[in-house]
Amino acid sequence: MSQLLQHIPPEKLNEMAMVDIAFEILKETNQPQNFRDLMNQIAALRNMSEEEMMKMIAQVYTEVNIDGRFVCLGDNIWGLKRWYPMETVEETHESGKKKKVPLDDDFDYDEEVEDDLVEEFDDEDEIELLDDDDEFDDDDLDDEALDDEEILEEEDDIFDEDEEINDEAIEEIDEENDDF
Repeated sequence: MSQLLQHIPPEKLNEMAMVDIAFEILKETNQPQNFRDLMNQIAALRNMSEEEMMKMIAQVYTEVNIDGRFVCLGDNIWGLKRWYPMETVEETHESGKKKKVPLDDDFDYDEEVEDDLVEEFDDEDEIELLDDDDEFDDDDLDDEALDDEEILEEEDDIFDEDEEINDEAIEEIDEENDDF
């Protein structure tokens, strides 16, 4: 472990972000590692105590998790994304055999579930629901039309009153102007 990252001076290692050190370790070893082992290697390279490492472990884990260069292979095993073309990961089975398998990020679409839902809700049910919720009838439309006519008549009356007031105001102004 002490031979890791010999090409990087110790002063630079102390200045580097721990997520970058994790990247360099994985790049140099060229194999996936358990996060805890990776963190132990980072701590050793930076001469950190167990207590210092424990204070930083959550932050480093978060940074590795959101950094696009890393990929979690399951069971807290981390590798570099560039090792796995086209969204594949290496899985280790109980027998110890390793194989690359595609990541299963896609949602599995279940056509049977859709068919069940369609059968439960057909067009007749939709029409019945609308009829149950619909509370007005054709008579209500006639009442609304009458209400609209009444409103128009009231507006005409107001307009006529406004017109009469305007005519009176104009006459008063004309009379005042005649006095000058």
